[in-house]
Amino acid sequence: MAAERFKLHQQDRTNPLWLRLEAHLQQTLAELRVLNDASLPPERTENTRGRIAQIKALLALADEPNKPQT
Repeated sequence: MAAERFKLHQQDRTNPLWLRLEAHLQQTLAELRVLNDASLPPERTENTRGRIAQIKALLALADEPNKPQT
């Protein structure tokens, strides 16, 4: 049995803590994207891309759930 995917509820998305955390994650994401555009060794690029993917996954927790198509 697969566990239900964790998502933030509507009231969570307006919580001041989430809003502060989201702003911090967006700033970190922007910094990592700049770093990713720099000339780095392959191992460092892989690490940076992994960090970008993880931050994007965290930010996606606040995405609106997909409505089933009829």
